[in-house]
Amino acid sequence: MSSIKNLAAAYQSATHQRLRILLLILPVAISTALAVTTLGLDKGVTRTAQEAAVSFGLDQTTVHGAAQVIAGKFSTASSLRDADIGLLRDSLTGLKGISGTRRENEVPISFGSKSGIYKVFGVSPEWAQIRNFGAERGQFVEDTDLDASAAVCVVGQTVARELFGEQDPIGQQILVNQVPFRVKGVLVARGSSPAEGDRDARIIIPLTTFYDRLYQRLHLDQIVMQVSDASTENLARLENDIKTLLRKQHRIEPGQPDDFTVRTPITITAESRLISENVFRLLFGLALVSTLLSAFIIGAVFHQAVTARQNEIGLRRAIGASPGDILQQLWAEGLLVSLLGVLLGFSLGLTTLWQLARWKQLPYMIDSTILIAAVVILTLSSLGPFLAGRTAARITPNEALRPVS
Repeated sequence: MSSIKNLAAAYQSATHQRLRILLLILPVAISTALAVTTLGLDKGVTRTAQEAAVSFGLDQTTVHGAAQVIAGKFSTASSLRDADIGLLRDSLTGLKGISGTRRENEVPISFGSKSGIYKVFGVSPEWAQIRNFGAERGQFVEDTDLDASAAVCVVGQTVARELFGEQDPIGQQILVNQVPFRVKGVLVARGSSPAEGDRDARIIIPLTTFYDRLYQRLHLDQIVMQVSDASTENLARLENDIKTLLRKQHRIEPGQPDDFTVRTPITITAESRLISENVFRLLFGLALVSTLLSAFIIGAVFHQAVTARQNEIGLRRAIGASPGDILQQLWAEGLLVSLLGVLLGFSLGLTTLWQLARWKQLPYMIDSTILIAAVVILTLSSLGPFLAGRTAARITPNEALRPVS
C-alpha cells in the first residue's frame, strides 16, 4: 500500500477518536509550553548577564569598599583609601591602569531655571581610558585640574540634553550642590546598563575637587583597574592577589570577612545569573518530567490500542497490508498527536513568555534552542507510537484475526 493511503488511514483513525486525541495532546502541549517559557526566559537572562559583563568591561576589575563598624557604631564610610591604590599599583602585574573613584548618587544640579538629580563621580584622568568613557566634545579632567582642585566638570549626554537643550554646554556654568562648576566637556554616550542604569545621567569632576569643594570624604567608593590579559584564568588570579594584598593592608585576621568586594566580569555574570538559576532548574525539571510522562502515556495508550484494534490490523494484513504499512499507520497517528501537542504547546509557551516578560519586566529571547527543544519533545512523544507500531507489525494475520479470549 502507498504511504499516502497509510497516512490517510492514520488521519481517519485519529479523527474518529477525538476525545482520546485531545487527552493525549494535552500533556505534550504542557511540556512544550513549559520548555519554551523556561528556555526563553533563561536565554533572556543569560543575554542580560552577558550584556552586564560587556557593559562593565571585559578587561575591568573593580574593588568596592564595604561599610565599617567604627568605635562600636555602624558607619557607611568605605574601607578603601588612597594608600590601597598605591599598594595595588606597585604590587600587581599586568595592569594597564588603575584609578580611585568617589561617588555621590543623588546630587542636585541646576543650570538657569532647569535642574535635576544626577550622579557625581570624582575621578582622575586615567579613569577615562580605563572605563573607555572619555569626552566626546571638549576636554576630560586633566592632571592640572587635580592639582588645583579645579571647579570644572564633564557632563553626560542625558545631563546635557535635559539641562541645556539645544545650547552648547561647554563653557557654561552649572551649580553642583550649590557650588559653581564650569563645563569643560561632554562625555561619550554610553546608554543604560542592568547594573548602573542610565550611565549618561552623570557628571565627572576631579577627584580632589570632590573632597575639597563638595564632600570631605577621605575614603574611596571604588577602585577600578584595567588588565592587559582578560582571560578567565588571569582574572581569577588577579582577584585572589587583590584579596591577599588588601586583607594584609587592612589588617584582617584569618577567618574574618573581607571589608571590600572584588568584582570581575566573571562575578558580574554570575551575580546576574544567580537569581534565575534555581527557578530555571525547577521549571526545566518540570518540563523534562512532563515530557517523559507524556511520552510514557502516549506509548502506553498506543500499546493498549494495538490489542484493542487487533481485528482491524488483521483485516489490513489479510487484504495485503505489509508490516511496514501497519508500522507507518500507527506511527503516523502518534506523530500527528505529538505534532498537534507541540504546536499547541509552542503557541501557549510563546504567549506565556510574552505575558510574563511584559508583566514582570523580565528579559527573554527566542533562538534555535527553543526549536531544538520542540523537536526533541516531538521525537520523544512519537517514540511510544513507533514502538507500538513495531509490535503491531510483527503480528501475523492469523494471530490478529484470532478471537480474543
